[in-house]
Amino acid sequence: MPSEPGHDPCLQIQVDLSAMLDGELDPASVRRVMVHSDVCASCQRFLAGIRNQVRLHRKLDGAVPSALGRGEAAVGSSAAARLREQLTVNRQRLSKILYELGRCYVLTGLSPDFSREVAKEPVPLPDVAMRGRILLDEVARSEAGAHGPEWVCAKELFDSQLRSPEENLSKGQRLLSECLALDPAIHEARIYLGLLHYVRGQRLLSRKQFLHVLSGATDKVVRAYALLNLGNLDLDEGDCDAAVRRLQELLDSGVTDEQPRMTILAFFNLGLAYGLKGQFQACLHWFDRLHEETPHRRAWVARELGRRSQFLHLIRSHPEARVVAERFPAWFLAAAGA
Repeated sequence: MPSEPGHDPCLQIQVDLSAMLDGELDPASVRRVMVHSDVCASCQRFLAGIRNQVRLHRKLDGAVPSALGRGEAAVGSSAAARLREQLTVNRQRLSKILYELGRCYVLTGLSPDFSREVAKEPVPLPDVAMRGRILLDEVARSEAGAHGPEWVCAKELFDSQLRSPEENLSKGQRLLSECLALDPAIHEARIYLGLLHYVRGQRLLSRKQFLHVLSGATDKVVRAYALLNLGNLDLDEGDCDAAVRRLQELLDSGVTDEQPRMTILAFFNLGLAYGLKGQFQACLHWFDRLHEETPHRRAWVARELGRRSQFLHLIRSHPEARVVAERFPAWFLAAAGA
């Protein structure tokens, strides 16, 4: 199905990339950029040009004082300040693109649900992928109507074979690392790098990223994500006291009022931590709160407990833990018998 004469379907993607420079692109558009640029050589070159700007700005930033020369003290100082200010703005804009794309790749590698969303994304179809193709999905049109680009679901663009999770993680890692090299203050990028290392079993690298966030971030939501993930690491490593401290700090921050999902995870992990410590009344307290305050996630809790064989064995075998199992039979007794 040929493109409309004189219209390049890649222009929309390049417009979207430009919008990303200004932080104006919504998440769905970021996903479209990610998918389209994977199969379109023209847009790959466009994105490569942006990444080359990243490297150029890093070199220029370090060279500003010496490039202006010592003999231009008054004028040079003013010019250096202006140039450095412009470079700072450009770094922030360029790093935002790398963060948004890197985040998408990591989520695609980590989350089957997110990967399915990516596969459903309607994407401008590049000419190279159009030739000789029969589209199985109905082709949507842009707001420009008959003169707009042709669009196709991402799964069709990839012939129903999206990149493997590990390939997505590797690409996400490169982009996020470039983002942080350009602007180390984007602590959200460290959260996703920490998650990436965690699923690869690289606990030391994961912990390093989350601790870096705590040492430098001031945004309470970003800090809360770091605390939550450090609590997970502490639980994995059997340090229940450290996990309790992290999770209690998260709750004390008040961020769960804005982030309900964190409430669920914090209550759940506190219940686990106190149970593993043998403090079953405290364990019961947090599972009580979880049960009463988040009734819509009770099925999720049952599934998660089914994956915690050590914890379930403890609840089954410890005589003082019976109060926990009997209070929530749909969670513990059903999971124990599964």
